[in-house]
Amino acid sequence: MLYFLNKSKYILLLLLCMAHVLLADRSKQALRAIEKEDYEKAKEYLIRSYDVDSLNPLVSYAYAKFYVAPSNEQGDLDTAHDYILAGMNMLPDRTEDHSDEMDKSDVTEESFSVLKMYIDSLAYQRAVAVDEIEAYAFFINHYPNAEELGLAKSRRNELQFRVIVKEGTWEAYQDFVLRYPEAAQYAEAKERFDRLVFEEKTRSNQLADLEQFLVDFPDTPYRDEVETMIYQKKVAGLLAEDIMDFVNHYQNPRLTQKALGLLYHSGGIDADQLASFNRTVYHHFMDSVAALEALNAVVLYPFYKEGKYAFFDLEGSAFLGGPYEDISFSYLCGGVEEEVLEVKQNGLYQLINRAGTVIYEGALDSYRDLGNGILAVIKEGKEGAITLTGDLILPNVYEKIDVLDDRLIVFQQDGKKGLAGITGQVFLEPAYDDIYLEGSFWVVEVDGVFGVTSLDEILHDQREIELAYEEVELINEDYIVGYTADHEFLINGGLQVVSPEATISINTLYETWVFRVEAGYYVYDKKFGHYSELIYDDILQNYEWIGLNAKGAWSVHNKSMDDEPILNIDSLKLIGDDIAIVFSGERGTAIFPNKKVVEVEEGEYLQTVSSSRRTEVHYLVIRRDGILYLYKDGVLQFRCDYDEIGFVADGVFSVKEGNKYGAVDAKGKLIMKVNYDAISEAKDGVSHVLLDGEFGAFDFNKRQLLTIGFQEKFRRYNEALFVVKEEDGYGLLGIDNQQRIDGVYDQIEYWTDSAVLAHRNGQWEVRAIYSDEVYVSGIDGYQYFSDSSSVKTIEVRIDNKYGVYHAERGLIIPAVFNDIYNVGSLQQNVYFAERVFPEGDFYVVVYYDATGNKIRSEAYRGNEYELIVCDD
Repeated sequence: MLYFLNKSKYILLLLLCMAHVLLADRSKQALRAIEKEDYEKAKEYLIRSYDVDSLNPLVSYAYAKFYVAPSNEQGDLDTAHDYILAGMNMLPDRTEDHSDEMDKSDVTEESFSVLKMYIDSLAYQRAVAVDEIEAYAFFINHYPNAEELGLAKSRRNELQFRVIVKEGTWEAYQDFVLRYPEAAQYAEAKERFDRLVFEEKTRSNQLADLEQFLVDFPDTPYRDEVETMIYQKKVAGLLAEDIMDFVNHYQNPRLTQKALGLLYHSGGIDADQLASFNRTVYHHFMDSVAALEALNAVVLYPFYKEGKYAFFDLEGSAFLGGPYEDISFSYLCGGVEEEVLEVKQNGLYQLINRAGTVIYEGALDSYRDLGNGILAVIKEGKEGAITLTGDLILPNVYEKIDVLDDRLIVFQQDGKKGLAGITGQVFLEPAYDDIYLEGSFWVVEVDGVFGVTSLDEILHDQREIELAYEEVELINEDYIVGYTADHEFLINGGLQVVSPEATISINTLYETWVFRVEAGYYVYDKKFGHYSELIYDDILQNYEWIGLNAKGAWSVHNKSMDDEPILNIDSLKLIGDDIAIVFSGERGTAIFPNKKVVEVEEGEYLQTVSSSRRTEVHYLVIRRDGILYLYKDGVLQFRCDYDEIGFVADGVFSVKEGNKYGAVDAKGKLIMKVNYDAISEAKDGVSHVLLDGEFGAFDFNKRQLLTIGFQEKFRRYNEALFVVKEEDGYGLLGIDNQQRIDGVYDQIEYWTDSAVLAHRNGQWEVRAIYSDEVYVSGIDGYQYFSDSSSVKTIEVRIDNKYGVYHAERGLIIPAVFNDIYNVGSLQQNVYFAERVFPEGDFYVVVYYDATGNKIRSEAYRGNEYELIVCDD
């Protein structure tokens, strides 16, 4: 029984072995068949092998050999590549049986790699044979691990670059750099892309396009150049909001420094508006500015010695380095306050600031400070413009350059004017006969025809300016009128015409403006910016009232038409500047600006009484039955039986009886007899009066008559004194009616409250007012060096010699010099005094400080003296 069982197992094992032989892998046989070029047999073996074990790497290897065999008509290089890759992927997970089969077939792992390299090489050669972008792209996509991958990519990139060069658009170059960042042509493609997109996107040179370019292409290598272009446009108009927007938005340290300089010179800087990034730049800038401002505040004068010029401050200290070979002749008179100085050093003419920094160097005729940090430089008769920091604005090719509105530069070329900003940005080409400002409106003129525009239009819209008017007239900062032969046009600050079509005339004299058209009148509401829908038949106005007539009925409004009108009026009369007289039926009413009223009757004499200087007080005189009634703002003040009432001062009135005048107070009480030929309106409470051809005055503050008997009206000397003319000359009369100086002088001029400059017998003297003391006499002539409350000095000429007289210190420099002039400031004098010795052609110059102390002296020969003397 045991034997039988063992025999059964043997038979079973034998059957299994036979099945294995029948189904065994035939990869080895397939490889031999391929070598013999028996591809049908090989394919049979391969199919059987794959069916037995699809995970056997040797099967995939054999398939790859099959499809890559050169003489196999069924060959397919890409399929071979797929099989060899599949086989190589199976190698790490192969079984022991798989390895045994590989050994029996003499196939190693290296065999897989060699075969793959062979297949890759054939695929690459195939691409090379075609030599087209698509062929290399296929190889690159399907053979990513081939050794020839780099060569394929290089050739693909080369061919692709040729295509985009031929296309030549920035989009093509952009696509290349995005798709092929490793290409050898990348740098060139990127450079061309950056340049082409920059040129196309900024070609319009419009601010909006430049700003959008940086939004769309923030990493452009042309960023600094574009930011500079934006800077030139954005800040050209010197508008603080535009400058601050540029500084904060672009955060460009170099341009920020320049922008802050423009902002500082034009209107000052609000540090709170600066972004935090720029605060460091701002503080550095302000530190520099503070230092320069301190230097700019110093008043200078020149000193010449040993063939060179030096500058000194008013304390006598040397300033600004040097010495210089030459300086502007204008500095020789001293009082040098210019922030920029014209000097010559090392043989070159220079413009330098107070810190010694050279702003301009080279030949120049002269320069002019145009304000707001702009200098006009004149060279060979042509003008150009630079900034105080030395940046060029306009080249020296123009006939004339000026600054308008402290903001834009008007330049003239070939007789025509144009307009540019501080960065040199041209807003208007030179095509106009004139460009000027009327308030906030910019006016251009060509051949007698005018156009109106605004700063905003010039800076931002740059639309063509319509030349539409034969003349223009500014009304106020918000309105201007344009005139044609037949019509007038009211234009607002937004450049809109707000008057009706075919307006014949525009009246802007009063608070409410009126437009006259053929059919009647419109009124204009400035608050809401539109005119009335209703057309009126007639309009009357004064400074307080406006009357409107529609279909024969009048309505009366206050000057601005803000309050409810007075209606149902039959007739209207406006008298003076401030009162309306209305009638409804038989009833008449005088209406004051405060809305109080006084009843009047038809035919009554009505007169307004007011100062020549308009006040808030309003007076009306009514004559009834020979009596005059004076009303103040609708309230009766007094009645009187004089012939006339006139205004002298608030609360004081002149009255006339026959041909004589007097004065009454606010209650009609006589305060100055009716005895005078004339009485004037009071000034500071004092009126001139005339009696029998002689002048006097009346002080209404003190109710006191000042002396009568003078030959001219009084002239104020100060608050307490009058200059009066007597028969023998001029003297001083006190407001206390006391004669302080007898009328014996040909002329009296103010010196101080306690002393006068008085002239008689051909000479001047300085004498006391309240005593007979004469401080200095024999003065043949004088001129002021300083005339202020803090410093008062004059140059005096005595016996043809010159000295200096000080209001407080007296004669601080004796009259022994041939000439003296102030080379300091009006607040702090420094004196240049010269003595001439003609026999030796010799000049001695002595410098004195404000108190008369000697600072320095120098002796010159005639030719040297000409180099330091002021010719003014």
